[in-house]
Amino acid sequence: MLWKILTLAVLIGFAWWRLRQWLRERRLRAAGEPVPEPRRVRPISILAGAMLLGYGGYLVWVLIAQAIGTFGE
Repeated sequence: MLWKILTLAVLIGFAWWRLRQWLRERRLRAAGEPVPEPRRVRPISILAGAMLLGYGGYLVWVLIAQAIGTFGE
């Protein structure tokens, strides 16, 4: 259950951050100012990597726990 809550919190935080970025860019365009181009890794790539690491780590943890439970007795 904790993973579901953490995942939901991360997704809500990411959506809020993207909404703020979009509103900032919209305000800059409305004022006629140039919008700076991002020159880094895209935010969705960072989020996807973090989620893969989190779930991958959890999967490895569960597999090791099951292996220890099966062969440790």
